[in-house]
Amino acid sequence: MAILLMLPANYMEHIRVVPAWLKHAPDVGLTIVDLVAPFFIFAIALTGGDALRRRIQREGAQKAVEHLVKRSMALVGIGALFTVGETSYGFNPNGIPWGTLQAIGVAVLLSAPFLLLPTWPRLLAALVLLGGYQFMLDRAWLETVLASSHAGIQGSLSWTALLVLGTVHADLFRSEGRRAYWLLLGVMLAAGLALSGVFPLSKHRMSVSFDLLASSLSALAFTLTDAWVRARGAPLGFLVTWGRNPLVMYVSHLFLLSVFLVPAAPWWHVEAGGLQALVQGVAFVLVLDQWARFLERRRWFISL
Repeated sequence: MAILLMLPANYMEHIRVVPAWLKHAPDVGLTIVDLVAPFFIFAIALTGGDALRRRIQREGAQKAVEHLVKRSMALVGIGALFTVGETSYGFNPNGIPWGTLQAIGVAVLLSAPFLLLPTWPRLLAALVLLGGYQFMLDRAWLETVLASSHAGIQGSLSWTALLVLGTVHADLFRSEGRRAYWLLLGVMLAAGLALSGVFPLSKHRMSVSFDLLASSLSALAFTLTDAWVRARGAPLGFLVTWGRNPLVMYVSHLFLLSVFLVPAAPWWHVEAGGLQALVQGVAFVLVLDQWARFLERRRWFISL
């Protein structure tokens, strides 16, 4: 679902006729599009902690850490190639390129020590990390963070906290009765709303209020989706198809997006009318859908 939301979100980002609520908030504010990346982080968190602990038991701590480092650095490297390209073509409006894959890669790497903690100490550690980041953001980092995409390298601390919070939600979701799960979700949602009056709600800054709201809303979206799938008795097939190759679909959509962004013709994309943008957007999604189905039929599943 996160991948499916990502495609039209990134396609519409540069089209002027598209309303602001369907684009990323430029700084302070929250739109549905701002939750796509947190959905990715939450999806990683659902299995990330268990996967690391199982690998340590199966292969030992050294090999588990080596695997984690290689995987994280691969994400950072792949992301760097794309953000350098975006900056070269002028698609990145900020001066310091730092993309989604870099943010995720560093967050996965930095979260490793926290994932070995029990659930409640892990929650405390995440909140301390998030509070420390917000303190530094207000005291010294704001200018650099605002000049970067995805909050830059400094924002990796907040992305890490978001990932660790997701693993806490995942643990409590699997607990019997889920009372603690719902309690934490409600408290974090209320805290995020309350703190937004003190610390501006902003994905661009990865502020403490954004993290708390994004984490709780991601958990809520997952819970509703899980209930829907259980009620149907089976998941939606096309979502499974898209989810089998998340990295390939992410990279593929960037290449296809260049068809609209590279040509120096405003009428082709940036100045497109509503009908033109709709037709091109539908075609954009359908092409990628056929690509995902082709990969599934061939059983070509690529992961790090």
